Amino acid sequence: MQKVLTTTQMAYCDSRTIDGGIPSTELMRRVAQAVYDSRVWQGSVAIICGKGNNGGDGLALAGIMADNGKYPRVYLMGDMSKDGRYYYDVLQDKGYERIYPISECDYDFDIIVDCIFGTGFKGQPRQQYADVIDKINASRAYKISVDIPSGLDGDNGRYVACVKADETITVQYAKSGLYLNDGKDMTGSLSIIDVGIGLYTQAANVVEEKDVAALFPRRKHNTHKGTFGKSAILGGCGNYLGAVRLANMGLCALRSGGGLNVIITPQSHVNNVLGTVMESTVIGIADDRGYFVFDRQGIDRALQGVDSLAIGMGMGNRYSENAKIIEYIVANYPIKVIIDADGLNSLALNVEMLKCAKAQIILTPHVKEMSRLCDKSVEEILDDPISIARSFAEEYKVTVLLKGASSVIADGRQVYMITNGGAELSKGGSGDTLSGVMLGMLSQGIPPTESAYSSAYLTARVAKDLTEEYSEYGVLPSDVARAICKIITK
Repeated sequence: MQKVLTTTQMAYCDSRTIDGGIPSTELMRRVAQAVYDSRVWQGSVAIICGKGNNGGDGLALAGIMADNGKYPRVYLMGDMSKDGRYYYDVLQDKGYERIYPISECDYDFDIIVDCIFGTGFKGQPRQQYADVIDKINASRAYKISVDIPSGLDGDNGRYVACVKADETITVQYAKSGLYLNDGKDMTGSLSIIDVGIGLYTQAANVVEEKDVAALFPRRKHNTHKGTFGKSAILGGCGNYLGAVRLANMGLCALRSGGGLNVIITPQSHVNNVLGTVMESTVIGIADDRGYFVFDRQGIDRALQGVDSLAIGMGMGNRYSENAKIIEYIVANYPIKVIIDADGLNSLALNVEMLKCAKAQIILTPHVKEMSRLCDKSVEEILDDPISIARSFAEEYKVTVLLKGASSVIADGRQVYMITNGGAELSKGGSGDTLSGVMLGMLSQGIPPTESAYSSAYLTARVAKDLTEEYSEYGVLPSDVARAICKIITK
């Protein structure tokens, strides 16, 4: 797994490395050398340097380019840091004559290297910097940001004015803001350069293909349907039957390796659901005009032999009654339970029920649902999704899969990020498909945290692969449901 750090953690690792005997100017030189080695430099090049150490990286890069017979124009914005001044003096000693104030830049270059702000930048750039950022973005140049696109918050990926990079070359470890919120859109292609900074702390792990592949060993021949668990889906209501979605979830559970699946729905809707399923069994429980009502005997009958359950999809807005069902199940069944959609809105009426749960619980909220669960504003969550997901998971002893541009999975101990998702998943039903895949993995005995991050990775990967056929506009959740098994067998 790839390591992800906050900007404070990165500064700490940098400081520890310097204290360990590597001078900061040497680290700056290594950054510049790695950036230089990352490509063949052709055409006209401008390096725009701010006053911090990020600007020093740009000055060091100019010196290395000059040593190799390439002479970029260097534009300065304000005073330099101590280390930046060191490399400015090096250039002066070499008689380098291509250093100019930013006011003389016309932005007409083949390549612009952005070294204005480093990862420590927060808030809104002053107007003179915002104007330069706007001009960089309007330029025809290929834009390379060193460490982070200038103006982007390195922790949460939010910005007021930010360089929209074609490529970002970040130092040693990815920063969380490169993946969260708008980070992926502003970063362009991302590469990570190793300059010898030690790892002394971290915020999260980015899940990679090999991490997911390890959860799918080759199966023995001597197995049967019971070997791979029995899962159940509890959902559907009067004004949202969700029959096709429930069927798709059942299909996903089986496609991702589950052995048996049951769909539990209001009794009056059983025939509607039966018409859309082939592989799943359908069980009806008591309802009131198509909506679930709390029926202990019916629930007990439906959950016989079930080891994993997804609840909430299409349950409707009778949240008080839904909450009774959820509370009974999680308090009395030591099984694995995914709570999604209307189940989350019902849970929000009494989140404290989680503290008395026998079940192992996975919550799959988007930001608004998370806001209801933790009583924080959407803005607060967007500003710090990693910490909020982690602290909620720790307090309530659950696994949280917080959906977003990059999803965050936290279990109170570790945090994982799924960074391979894209706009192709921005459709109603994608969350249902995700829960279905996760359900199948849980039923096979894969632990909740691993089931959460691997199912999120798989659905994102399959959807991305399907864009080659359907484009990011045309991929449907049902396409993902049918194709999920293909990626598992690769």
